[in-house]
Amino acid sequence: MLALAQAWLIEYGLTVIFSEWLKKRRLALAETRLAGENASPMRLGAGALTVGVAYVLLISWLDPALPWPATFNSVQPWWLALLNVIPVLMLTAILVVITRRLVLSTWLTLVALAVLYAINHLKVRELATPLLPDDFHFLRALGVNYSFFSHYLTGVRTQLLIAAGVFVVTLMLSREPVIASLRGLRRAVAAAIAIALVITLFQGRMPWTHIYDPGRLQFEPWAPSDSAARTGVITNMLLFYWELRGSGQQQPDLSNAIRLARDAGLTPPEAAEVLAAADELPDIIIVQSESLLDPARLPGTAGAVLSRMHASAARGWSGDLYVPTFGGGTIRTEFEVLTGLPLAAFPHVRYPYLQLTRREFPGLVRLLGEQGYRTLAIHPNGGAFWNRNHAFRVMGFDRFMDSSEFEDAHRYGWYVSDAALTDKIIAEMTDDGAPQLIMGISIQNHGPYAPHGELQADAATAADAALSEEAREMFATYVSLLRATDEQIGRLVDFVESRSRRTLLLVYSDHLPPLNAVYESVGFQDGRPAREQPVPWMLFDNRSNDSLSRDIASWSLPGMLLSRAGIPRDRYFHALEEATNEERLSHSGFEAGDLVRALAQLHYWDRLDEVFEEIDEPSAD
Repeated sequence: MLALAQAWLIEYGLTVIFSEWLKKRRLALAETRLAGENASPMRLGAGALTVGVAYVLLISWLDPALPWPATFNSVQPWWLALLNVIPVLMLTAILVVITRRLVLSTWLTLVALAVLYAINHLKVRELATPLLPDDFHFLRALGVNYSFFSHYLTGVRTQLLIAAGVFVVTLMLSREPVIASLRGLRRAVAAAIAIALVITLFQGRMPWTHIYDPGRLQFEPWAPSDSAARTGVITNMLLFYWELRGSGQQQPDLSNAIRLARDAGLTPPEAAEVLAAADELPDIIIVQSESLLDPARLPGTAGAVLSRMHASAARGWSGDLYVPTFGGGTIRTEFEVLTGLPLAAFPHVRYPYLQLTRREFPGLVRLLGEQGYRTLAIHPNGGAFWNRNHAFRVMGFDRFMDSSEFEDAHRYGWYVSDAALTDKIIAEMTDDGAPQLIMGISIQNHGPYAPHGELQADAATAADAALSEEAREMFATYVSLLRATDEQIGRLVDFVESRSRRTLLLVYSDHLPPLNAVYESVGFQDGRPAREQPVPWMLFDNRSNDSLSRDIASWSLPGMLLSRAGIPRDRYFHALEEATNEERLSHSGFEAGDLVRALAQLHYWDRLDEVFEEIDEPSAD
């Protein structure tokens, strides 16, 4: 919270300075408003210049990409600071036109800057990723999103005090005399100029594309952290916005997909397989376990924390799962598992439930629904979070139980416990009627990893001596959460084993927990960086103890589940299995190759049959 405290200190100091200036100005204008109407343009210009210089210095101090203390040894840092300040000046200009008050507008801009850099600081600390334009999607459901992320902020009282302080200062500054000369035609012209500058900036028009030249600034959209470290937070967001604007849901290249399929020797699968008999279809439980990491991957840890999961995995299928996100972004993994679509096929999509807007999503849920399954999703968080209310509906779930079903549920740490989720899954799984798919999405192990209520640091945890005291407590607290999760995995396995109907239990992790201080201090057993580490998965069948160890990507998981269950697959999952066969791909199989990406794009747009029709015919060559 250091960045937040620093920002508020700056604001307080500037507020004191501006308040004194405001008093003097009010005294000077007390005798008559005529003095305000005749305010010198030079004085206004000097005030605007002072504000601009103050912004440059402030952003140079707050932004990690800019050197502080500022020096005159090189022009480059000042130019970089100015690039980050230009959008800030535009915001102030618009506020001045609206309020006709320079000091008030400056104060509101400072508040916005404080919030922006505080959020960026928190995101970098937890996820090692800077603030990006797509993060503003969270404003769509501000209430539920704020209640979720507020755990990372200071206490409720401190938040209320800060909010009250901002309100009081804003109210005081609203009494600032208006710039009397900024009215009528002058105000309209100023508004038109400000709006024109903002529109051309955000649309990436000249001269802004020359001023913010991505090549000169070494902007790399595939490496947001590195780019932010070179360009600054605000400039990085602007360049990302240009990069992503208008590049969302592009139609696939059919001719390229046909060429890739023919080059790979892909054979057209049958149009469809017959429906399986209802009594042959197993019930399926899928548990997406929040931030599930096997501590055995870290050096310097002792004891089998996930003992129940390991024992169950030895009697089923299991392995390492390679997921498309790190430390957060749960829905990226969730999307791949539920659809079989690798997000690599949609490179401009960071949050699929918010950016992919088809009225129907193909994938596992819809396929099982066509086989007669009753489908239910359970998640003890607000349905508006990540836009799951809409996403689960278009994916084909019959029902979705969100936090409204967990109002009195047991909490372990900050969130609803895995035990409460397990209770709900078991209660919803019936022994008669049509087969069921229940997708349980846990939340218990979400950060922050600090003792809270019943949750305390695990006293038996053996952590590496290289860890700081703070990192040690963080890791030990996380291990306490893991032990509770492992207990519930064992409980679900026992429940599945006791059932008379054939039942499959799939458990997988969405991503690594954001224990960045731990990873940086001790590393991993295999020597690879944290972002390249897999997470665990296991598939347990109460009618078979056949074991299999396999490392796969998350988009391959639904196809494997269907294969294990003996459920007829659609043409896409057939083609996906063939395209990922080791004999056809030269890479590891954990990353989607060109053919897989092309098939995924066509499947999303319901155009996959066009490829099969073409490759079923003899080539013209």
